[in-house]
Amino acid sequence: MRRCINRILLAMALLLYFPMQAAAGTITGVVKVNGLRSPADILVFLTHAPAPVLDLPRAHFVMDQRNLTFLPHILPIPVGATVDFPNHDQVAHNVFSLSRTKKFNLGSYKPGMSKSVRFDKPGIVELRCDVHAEMRAYILVMKNPYFAVTDARGRFEIPDPALFQKLGLTKGLAAGKYAVKTWHEKLKSKKQVVTVPAQGALSVQLAVKRGRPGVLYK
Repeated sequence: MRRCINRILLAMALLLYFPMQAAAGTITGVVKVNGLRSPADILVFLTHAPAPVLDLPRAHFVMDQRNLTFLPHILPIPVGATVDFPNHDQVAHNVFSLSRTKKFNLGSYKPGMSKSVRFDKPGIVELRCDVHAEMRAYILVMKNPYFAVTDARGRFEIPDPALFQKLGLTKGLAAGKYAVKTWHEKLKSKKQVVTVPAQGALSVQLAVKRGRPGVLYK
């Protein structure tokens, strides 16, 4: 009897110590695009998912400035994260945003300099440069870390392994139903309900077309 109780206690301890291993599903997929040259730089995310406690002060994100271009074009970050804005061009830049999610103006700063902004509210932040009108990019402040950006072939994986490593999280997503949604400034947002298995990958294909995007969160 005592041996049986000890085994039960050990099993319970292992479940508490390895909570993510008990449910380590992933979502992989492809976004098919009608109306754009490339399926790259499309945000794919879960609208509602557990939001783990993150050690954000140590995980800075970067919105670079090179060849009069913001890089990357779309940068999703967890709410509360800080973004660095280094200037690797040969000219001065003035990064600013008039978005309701986060209004700021970094002022003009020279090549080799960098400035930072913390984003404490979820939503869409459109970036501009007061010196170069052609420069535009987007920071998408997310409620949970279950998001990814498509590559040149439209592929994505949630959780994003590189993001989870950066945030110090264990790869995995609890089994259950989720709403997968897309966002791109030139595409209509697509939403699809999926069921994630306890283990293994769920394959998803999303078809989007040109049009006005929706909001990130209602």
